[in-house]
Amino acid sequence: MPVRNGVGYIEAAIESLVDQTERDIEIIVSDNASDDGTGDYLRAVAQKDPRIKYFRQESGLRAYDNFRFVLEKARGEYFMWAAHDDTRDLDFIEKLAAVLDQDDQVVLAFGDLNIVTPDNPDGTIQHFPFATTGLNRWSRLRKVSQLQCFNIYGLWRTNVVRQIPYAYCAWWPDLPMMLSAAYLGEFKHVAGTRFHYFEVPKSSLDRVKYQDFAVRFHLISGVAGLIGATYRACSQIGGIPIGIYAASLVVLKQALNLPGFIYRRVKLQLTSP
Repeated sequence: MPVRNGVGYIEAAIESLVDQTERDIEIIVSDNASDDGTGDYLRAVAQKDPRIKYFRQESGLRAYDNFRFVLEKARGEYFMWAAHDDTRDLDFIEKLAAVLDQDDQVVLAFGDLNIVTPDNPDGTIQHFPFATTGLNRWSRLRKVSQLQCFNIYGLWRTNVVRQIPYAYCAWWPDLPMMLSAAYLGEFKHVAGTRFHYFEVPKSSLDRVKYQDFAVRFHLISGVAGLIGATYRACSQIGGIPIGIYAASLVVLKQALNLPGFIYRRVKLQLTSP
């Protein structure tokens, strides 16, 4: 669990981990220089539960680097990232681990997706067709490139997720990781256990400011960074042809999203006082 300033959410997130039906887990928490009392809460719960390992970053890391930090500390056969404002059903880890135990081709298992918002705390189950079982590598890349990366919060084979190259970008930093992982193996859907994703609308600048302590963000340079990071990560995993193919898929996705982006910007300008 990488966290920064999680007061108001982190208690529920921690409870959804410590109360899992799978008891044999280690919970690695990296507190990214929080200044809102998050650290006090985490130190207290770590004293009560020896499975919780608490680390504090005195100077802020980029969110991407904090995610990598907890991965480096992991010791288990399987690994899962847990954001400080998301929760999951209490049988989530147990059911996903059972699938990984049974099928060596699966590198990532994920359950049903429930989108929670401040106005809808119970959430809404969303169709999320992320599974890539039975597809070849090229098809897996093509499918993953067109989706949001909710399933990054599924259960991974630790040895596989550690093979993903370091390729930071400010915009969609999880996409190069997921494309690299798609090359390495299959993603499988496990029905009947839910991941509850807490969604708060943010502008691109707000998101990057929170993730990376940035003071400005330009979408064009952000997209260029995403394309470059995708090429670097995927070419290291699968060679230059895979890197070019994955980067071209990202270019296509951004091109398809451009009309919607322009529409939202124009609408915002017209409705602003």
